Amino acid sequence: MGSWSATIELNNVPVHASLMPDSTILYWGRREDPKARTTNFVNKDNRGNLNETKTKAFVWNPEAFFWDPTSKTSKAKGGDITKAGRSEVPKDEPRARDKTPVNLFCSGHCHLPDGNLLIVGGHDLDGQGINQACVYNFNDKVFLPQTEMNEGRWYPSALPLPDGRVMVMSGSQRGENFKGKGINAISQIWTGNPAAPWKEVISSKDKIGPAPLPLYPRLHLSPKGRIFMAGPNSRSSFLDLKDGKVEIETEVQVDGKQKNLVGRWVDTNVDRPGMFRDYAPSVLYDTGKIMYIGGGMSDNMKPTNLVAFTDLNKEPVHWTEGPNMVQQRRQFNATILPDGTVLVTGGTSGADFNNLSTPVFEAELYDPYTGPRGTWTTMAKESVARQYHSVALLLPDGRVMSGGGGEYGQDINADIFCFPNAQFFEPPYLHKAGTSRPVIKNTNPEREIFYGKEVTVTLDSADKIDKISWVRLGSVTHCRNMNQSFMWLQQKKPQDGATLTIAAPENGNVSPPGHYMLFVLKKGIPSVGKIMRISAPPDTGNQPAARMMVVTTTMPVPPEPTIQPTLAEHSDALMAERGHPSVSVGITPVCPYGLGACWAGAYDGLMRMSDVDVVCPVAHAEDSTAHVYLTDDNILPDIDKWRREFAQTINASYDMRGIEMTLSGMLAKKGDQQRLALTLGNGKELPLTPYQQASQIRWDYLKKAPQPVTDTETGAYKHLEVAQSKGKRVQVTGTLQKLGEGKFSLDVRDFKVLG
Repeated sequence: MGSWSATIELNNVPVHASLMPDSTILYWGRREDPKARTTNFVNKDNRGNLNETKTKAFVWNPEAFFWDPTSKTSKAKGGDITKAGRSEVPKDEPRARDKTPVNLFCSGHCHLPDGNLLIVGGHDLDGQGINQACVYNFNDKVFLPQTEMNEGRWYPSALPLPDGRVMVMSGSQRGENFKGKGINAISQIWTGNPAAPWKEVISSKDKIGPAPLPLYPRLHLSPKGRIFMAGPNSRSSFLDLKDGKVEIETEVQVDGKQKNLVGRWVDTNVDRPGMFRDYAPSVLYDTGKIMYIGGGMSDNMKPTNLVAFTDLNKEPVHWTEGPNMVQQRRQFNATILPDGTVLVTGGTSGADFNNLSTPVFEAELYDPYTGPRGTWTTMAKESVARQYHSVALLLPDGRVMSGGGGEYGQDINADIFCFPNAQFFEPPYLHKAGTSRPVIKNTNPEREIFYGKEVTVTLDSADKIDKISWVRLGSVTHCRNMNQSFMWLQQKKPQDGATLTIAAPENGNVSPPGHYMLFVLKKGIPSVGKIMRISAPPDTGNQPAARMMVVTTTMPVPPEPTIQPTLAEHSDALMAERGHPSVSVGITPVCPYGLGACWAGAYDGLMRMSDVDVVCPVAHAEDSTAHVYLTDDNILPDIDKWRREFAQTINASYDMRGIEMTLSGMLAKKGDQQRLALTLGNGKELPLTPYQQASQIRWDYLKKAPQPVTDTETGAYKHLEVAQSKGKRVQVTGTLQKLGEGKFSLDVRDFKVLG
């Protein structure tokens, strides 16, 4: 079952953590003091310390709390555990190019070919991101500003590409009055030059890609060099940047400007089992092989334990389900271990976004090499509840650092639910009796290897080595490790005593340029990993960016303007093309950041509902509504049927509150009580009723309550009645109510006499 170490106190809650090539861990939290009380959280002039505009990062050397193979326990150097978690502060705090401090909370990050860390986006307010980009230089311990991105990004993903560049995707943008502008639909490529503009990737506005993008999309490289989006949305997609060796370019013209955009989205037309599942890990646990684990909600409003697998070595894409975890989990982490197993830690098993009363303390280990499809085994219990904003990282000595949790709202008790500490999971392979760990004495070359070349490994003894693994350094936040990957390396020759001859990975598709841990295994027990860098050989010109080093200049070059229409502009154009009112659908996400930021799953669900022709790609964050157009304007949607169909896709991660329609017809009075009714174009009569507070589908996500109705709204029915509109054509807007099978009424909120 493995074991857990004592708890080590850190300088802050490690919401973001990355293992650097010098074996240190760079980490930062939401604010400088996680125990500080918050005040006036939604007051723009006094935001309270949940929304600080700077970052205090820390550098920690986990070797201060090392693994002792003799006692088979983790021990503090010098015996003083109080000093084991002491961290160093980098030489400066992260800043934009204009020297303004930036908050890197809720950013995306990944390692570069030189081992430094690219960090993109960050925090202005919950659900609203900033457009900063910076590089952390681990040798000098400084943050270097880069050219800003096109727009803000909060919850973006960063993916290392085979040629050394980095793809940045998604993230929600900054808005007004505490309301975000929705998802940044334009993906961009960082080229490695801090003074150069970002290259734009063709966006979903062209109707050839997923719209809108989910927050923290689960991105992976396929062995063919394609970018695969595994989730959180149910539908899988590829983004191709190249056709063979040639980059795909599309010429576009907007407002008289011409530009070439990169890439082509390809829909797989395949849904992942379990449909929309967020706050869940997606792991590249072997070459081209992905497992998507847990997350989301299920029919009982609890997260799922479902695990889905796909193999990108085989196309077309096909997902299979199971074996599944023992525990249902959301807000947890998954870490690849040197023996090819996958460790799951932390999370919550209860209903809601982050249920503090149902933490999962038991770790679980997935072994893909036992049984026909692998097995899950329950591991030892962690002593701290690692839920939302926790992290987990594989260390070179084979242990896993699990830390953090907390820092997510003004309503929590920070003294109880914020954890500026970490524990080490000591896997079962460290406790095996009777077998010592193999030891890598040295390698040739010592620090850097090249694609397709040989690597000579010298051991300290003639231990018989069974396997060799190659694990990329981790960079993790919000259940999403944007950097880790795993592959087995093969021996090119039979082992010669204490000498191994290993074949390096063939190309950047299976092993993007950068730093990895090389492990050798004897009877399932891994050595301490040796951190090495892989890149293209210096005499080849086909991967020029693979060996790039970050230029340290901070020359203030203005970024290239974005000329693609934004998703909001595309949505406005779509509504203008239709020329008639849309149907408004009230949707409340389980996510606490409002429908503007947490929109992708709802969009996915709306697209799959009966009689829906088009979903406007931007939600209305102000009142938590979405807008759809029907296949036939005379349809009165069955709200019960829509809710069932919606739930099949969104996994209980959203609640459909109601439907508001704008309908035209002839007005008449019906029945003994002479109540108003609308005769629609298809001849059906729709009873009209007064609007009241219970009719309201507009929602205030900050107050978590329906918006109050106005006197004008509640009086609309009466005004319509006295407007002497009988026998005239009118347009009425209101909430559609289902009275029975095929029977409806409309609560009148507004009207217009057409003639």
